Amino acid sequence: MTPAAGAPQGRRFSVAQLALLAPWVALVIGAWSTITDNSFLWHIRSGTLQIEEGTVLTADPFSFTRGGEEWVTQSWLVELLFGWAESVDDLSFVPLSILVVGGLTFLGIGVISYRFSKSASATAFVLVLGVLTLITFFVPRPVIYSYLLMVLVMMAWDRSESRWAVPLLFWIWASVHGSFVIGLAYVGLALVMHREWREVPKAFVAGLVTLFTAHGLGAVTFLFDFAESRDALQYLTEWRRPGLDDLIFIPYLGTLLFCVIGFARRKVPLQFLWLFVPFAVLGFTSVRALPPAWLGLLPVVSLSFVGLEIGTRAGLRQRLAAIYASFVLVMPFLLAEGATISEERFPTRAVSALEQVNTFHDDRVGGYLIWAEWPEQLVYIDDRAELYSDRMGEFVRVRRGDPEWRAVFERDGIQQALLANTEPLIRDLTDAGWDRAYTDQYFTVLRPMG
Repeated sequence: MTPAAGAPQGRRFSVAQLALLAPWVALVIGAWSTITDNSFLWHIRSGTLQIEEGTVLTADPFSFTRGGEEWVTQSWLVELLFGWAESVDDLSFVPLSILVVGGLTFLGIGVISYRFSKSASATAFVLVLGVLTLITFFVPRPVIYSYLLMVLVMMAWDRSESRWAVPLLFWIWASVHGSFVIGLAYVGLALVMHREWREVPKAFVAGLVTLFTAHGLGAVTFLFDFAESRDALQYLTEWRRPGLDDLIFIPYLGTLLFCVIGFARRKVPLQFLWLFVPFAVLGFTSVRALPPAWLGLLPVVSLSFVGLEIGTRAGLRQRLAAIYASFVLVMPFLLAEGATISEERFPTRAVSALEQVNTFHDDRVGGYLIWAEWPEQLVYIDDRAELYSDRMGEFVRVRRGDPEWRAVFERDGIQQALLANTEPLIRDLTDAGWDRAYTDQYFTVLRPMG
């Protein structure tokens, strides 16, 4: 018997619904990649120390160049989680954390997109754009929790009956990452866009609670200190301005193009320019700004796809739930092995040759040394730009072999260097009489002869 026209035909997934799997496929691949993020490693040890001391850190305990100087652990809440999880089962928690946080984030993106577009096809297109834009940023560091929190804030603020949860979300966010100010900006812009002046007190309370985390006003003063470090941030790749030829920037530019087309086709009301303009500009400020900028554009790009239908079928909500539920069920079987540290990026073998003296190294090695060798080995530098702001330029010059290295080494009492084999400074040190005490495929340890 031939089914009637328009009747559902079987239980096969449509192309659009299958596209909803894209975030999970990308997350599973990324979750089991080797760990290359040095920031994540020092965050773990920061959590360990705070658990032992029973308080948040307010001074640097990790370096011999900045030891004891004022420093705020902005991400203290996640660091506690990292420190506890490592104590339970080393680094095996890393893949699970990426899958859970990433999966919930993309699920929230799908929910928000469907709320605005009411279309499975539009939701699928938005999720694919989201994967292309965001997936490289899902590394095991506190910032990925901020993506989830922004999605949750957007979902809660979208409905008046759930806005009671927004202050709680912002308290957590302010304890997790400094990007909570971007979430506050989204709420403020949404208020202006919809002219919901009666909701201003709720937004005010959401901002006020960020002053009552473990650091109090420190959560805000940290942001000012970080802003003052803008010159130092230019030396970190993730804080550079994205170029138009950067592959990582292309999906974001595509999102902006779809938004512009949506405005031109009148699929997006002009009032959404309140969101589009600020968040579009935000994405051009730095590579690190691309994820929150893209998330802030989510309502606009979702509306831009209104009316798009490609092979969709009825029952999207049930099937979407079934797709995600199936992955939740099989996830434990995927977690057979924990994460591994990249031997190419970190000196996993070279550390055995180190003596416990003042050592020069780069920022990524610094993060690894804090995790693997602290407190026996204090570090010269790591990627905490707000702490080393006045030393970053000097560090870059010394690293490339500038003659300034002699004065810097004398001032800081450097008696050892741990360098990647590609570093120009190795040649200058050997020419100056330093001996290669150890070398392997990726790293070299040097000490002055005699």
